[in-house]
Amino acid sequence: MRKNTLYSIALAILATAAIFGCNKIKTGFISDNIYYNVNPFTVAQGNTAVSAGLVIDGSTTPVNVKLLAVRDMATGKDASVYLLKPDTIRIYNGTITSDDSTLTQLSKKLKDSTLAPFSVNSIGGRLQFTQASKFVPIGSYNIDLQVSNVRGTRTLNNACQINVVGSIPDTISYKAYNHSDATYTNFVGFSAALLDMKVKYDPSGADKIIYVWKDKNGKTWNPAKGEIVGRPGRPTFADFDPYYPVTKTDTSLEYRYPGGVPIFPVFAIPKAYPGFNGGPYYYSIKGSANDTGGPVNTTFTVGFYLTKGTFVITTIVTDVARTP
Repeated sequence: MRKNTLYSIALAILATAAIFGCNKIKTGFISDNIYYNVNPFTVAQGNTAVSAGLVIDGSTTPVNVKLLAVRDMATGKDASVYLLKPDTIRIYNGTITSDDSTLTQLSKKLKDSTLAPFSVNSIGGRLQFTQASKFVPIGSYNIDLQVSNVRGTRTLNNACQINVVGSIPDTISYKAYNHSDATYTNFVGFSAALLDMKVKYDPSGADKIIYVWKDKNGKTWNPAKGEIVGRPGRPTFADFDPYYPVTKTDTSLEYRYPGGVPIFPVFAIPKAYPGFNGGPYYYSIKGSANDTGGPVNTTFTVGFYLTKGTFVITTIVTDVARTP
C-alpha cells in the first residue's frame, strides 16, 4: 500500500514537471492602456521642447519605444520629410560679447549643427524637439509608436497629436517717449502709448532690420537728411549690430545682420555703453523736423528670434507732425 502511495506521488511530481516544462512561466507585464498624459502636445517653431514620457500603467520597465510613422493630419500623408529630416542650424560655440565685433570673430563663436526637428526617446517615449523645428510647417501631426518590454509588444496608433504653431519672430519688450530741449538736459515725459509701434516680417526678404518713423499724419521722417539721429550719450541699434554699416535712406535706417544666428542681437552689452544691458535703443527726431521745435525722443527695445529675412519696425508718433 505504501509503495503504491509513493508511486502515485512520484507520478504526480513528474506530471507537474512535464506541464511546467512545456508551458514556460511568463514574466513581467505590459499594459493595454499606455498613453501620453499631455495630448495634444504643442510646440512653437524653432523652440527646444521635451514632453513627459509615456504613462505606462504599471508595465514592467524598461519600456522601449520606436517611432513607426508620423502623418500630417490635414492630408493623412507621411510627414517625415518635415519632422525627421535633419537640417543644418547655427548654434553657439562660445559666449559672444561686444568684442566679437566682426563677422570673422563672430563666426568663431558659432558652429553649424545638423539636427532632426523631432525624435522620440527610445526609453520611455519622450517627444523631443530641437531648434530645427523652425523649418517644420505650421499644422497638426500624429504619430504611431511601437512599445515593448520583457513581456511583449504593443502598437499605439495615433499615439499623440503634435501641434506645431508659429514662432514669435520678434518682440517689442520696452518703449519710452519724451521731449527735450536741444541740449538734452531738460526732459518732459509722455506716455509710451503715444508711440504706435508695428513690426512687419518678410521671411523671404534680405537679412535686414529696417526702422521707420512716421508722424501723426502718416508722413515719414527722412534719416538721410538728418531728421532722425541717435540720442547723444545713449546706444542705438548700431551698437548692438557692429557687423555692417548703417544705411540711411529717405525713409528709414537700414541695418544688415548676420542671418541664421540663433537670436539677434547676439550680445547683450554694447562696448561703448556697458550700463545698457540688453538695450534699449535711443533715437531722436530733430527739432527742425517736427512741430514742437525741440527733439522728440523715442526709445525702445526689440529682439529678433527668427533670424532670416527682413523686419520693418515702424514707429508712429501720434502727437507730433513732421515739418515742413
